[in-house]
Amino acid sequence: SALGLVKPAYSRYVYAAVVLGAFAILMLLGMPLVPAVGGSALAYILADEFLRGKTRKARLAIEGELPTFVSRLGGMLLVTSSPRAAVEEVAATLLPGKPLRIWMERLLAGWSSQGEPFLVNAHLEGNAISPLLGLTVYQIRRLAETGGAGFTKAFATTAEELSAILEARAVAGAKAEGARQAVLTMLAIMAVILGIMLSSPIIRQGYADPTSQMIAAGALGVMAFGYTQLNGMIADALEG
Repeated sequence: SALGLVKPAYSRYVYAAVVLGAFAILMLLGMPLVPAVGGSALAYILADEFLRGKTRKARLAIEGELPTFVSRLGGMLLVTSSPRAAVEEVAATLLPGKPLRIWMERLLAGWSSQGEPFLVNAHLEGNAISPLLGLTVYQIRRLAETGGAGFTKAFATTAEELSAILEARAVAGAKAEGARQAVLTMLAIMAVILGIMLSSPIIRQGYADPTSQMIAAGALGVMAFGYTQLNGMIADALEG
């Protein structure tokens, strides 16, 4: 919740207010039914992106710092034989106030008070936030459970490769977010163009024709389908 990874309880009311408000305003402005419905759908998409944007930014921030964290942890484990001490030392080098530093401090507090069993739930929670964070916590958990110089050396040896994997996934996540923002920008531009066109009484009268509204409904449906499919493909690529 502190990282903005949980939607506020009032979010469903925000959706309803935005959609109904946009539809009422467009109808009062004299817009035909189908463009008014399309404008309401766009308002829903923008509201959804606004509410989820903080969550995605927090995830991207976590994934962006994980490669450095894992690399430093691998080096620290060669110096100290205590996994928790190593995590504490490396967590202290993270940027204060950033999502990964906040989450790691919470992890260390629970680990200190509840012991190694806490890492099981921490692994599940980390995996729900980001597969990259879940993988990192899983490695820390296995290190704490197994221990020994052999596993510590193995973790330190593979830390560089794991860091490279995490960095590649983090870059992919950043590019995916850029693609999503590009699609949103295109939708916003098309909405502005449509609004300018419909500001003309002659064009607005033409859209009042049932045939024109059917064509407009089909075009808006294709746009909505494309947006949904693109978001699904991005989510599948990042969660796979």
